[in-house]
Amino acid sequence: MAIYIALICGLLLPISNTAVAETKIAFGEANPPSIHVAIVKKGSSISTKDFFTTFVYEQSPVVFKAAILDSPAYRLWTDEYFMKLSGIPRDHTVLVESRKKENRTAPPTRMPFKEFVSVYNLTDQYMVESVPSFLRKDYMLPHHLQCEQLMRDVIVETMMWYSSGGTVSVVHTDSVENMNCLVSGTKRFVFVPPEYADKVLFDHPEGSYSGIDVDDIDYAKYPGLADIRFMHADLEPGDCLYIPFKWIHQVRSHNRNIAVNIWWDTFKNKAIDLERCDEDFDPAWTLDRVDTSGFEDLESSPAMIRDFVTGVIGDNSLYVGKFISSLNLPMMSDSGFVGSMEYNKVLGILRKIFELMDVGADGKVDALDIRDMPESRWTDISVYFKEIDAIEKDAEVIEELHDEL
Repeated sequence: MAIYIALICGLLLPISNTAVAETKIAFGEANPPSIHVAIVKKGSSISTKDFFTTFVYEQSPVVFKAAILDSPAYRLWTDEYFMKLSGIPRDHTVLVESRKKENRTAPPTRMPFKEFVSVYNLTDQYMVESVPSFLRKDYMLPHHLQCEQLMRDVIVETMMWYSSGGTVSVVHTDSVENMNCLVSGTKRFVFVPPEYADKVLFDHPEGSYSGIDVDDIDYAKYPGLADIRFMHADLEPGDCLYIPFKWIHQVRSHNRNIAVNIWWDTFKNKAIDLERCDEDFDPAWTLDRVDTSGFEDLESSPAMIRDFVTGVIGDNSLYVGKFISSLNLPMMSDSGFVGSMEYNKVLGILRKIFELMDVGADGKVDALDIRDMPESRWTDISVYFKEIDAIEKDAEVIEELHDEL
């Protein structure tokens, strides 16, 4: 089946130093975003095999126009429909952010789904939650994701984003492959292509995001942004956007807005037998047939640990102290944790990880150590990181108990 791709190119405009100093410029508008990502036109449905070989393996973003117009969710998901739903468990709640301009230091809250639906138009609150079980049967998968192995073995999570519009994300990356499909409203995504990734300062590496004020770029603090040739993608209801693993992006939503993200494990892409994927469109492929593994398994997998540590080391040679600090583990700088028995346990585990990584036995780790590391050591290291996670969770439980007392 032929794939029809449209590339929409604009003109790259230079910006004078005076202009950037005196004018408020939003993220992505400075140059301005000059290239729209590839588009698969309406009516040009492609198979899973074509999608993976053309876009996923090439790590190239693409918009699928009108890809979920046949999904029941596209017709059904009105506020009235949600309020009439029956059979919702009494203890079911959804995670709600309190500010439309994302602030990752502000704690979210939880509330019953119908309560959120009744108030979201009157507040800045928006919902970010795994697609609730009582809605999963409504959401039909786009054709290019209809593959048994993908839906059984590779999906990490499916998320629902629901707001009255006007939400603004931080500049960030995702540690997963991402298919974002829009049920209602519009969205604009701004991308930083990989060749410009070093121009963006990620001053919050622990959360994989940047502290850039996306509404008013500070070019003195983030001078590299002036050199980027951005890409962008505009989504309308029914469109889907593929966002490749760890592509830097930022998102704005407009009007009543509902989107569903399907996140899958990039390290399992090549394990999918594309020849066995179904090529016939099946309207019965809905989210209630999808198995998800969750982020805990992904974050502790040897492949993810290897990717994380490789990024930390980069081109540097790190001694043990610098290696530990470069991991940017939040608990290691928590004044309530530092010096405790648990802190010393974690410190000991991190030193064991360092010893495993120091393949050359020269007291430092670098790219050569990463290259020469036996695969079995990555499995051992992932076990050590699971131990650290367990210690952190235990410490959080103890702190909550102290707060209650």
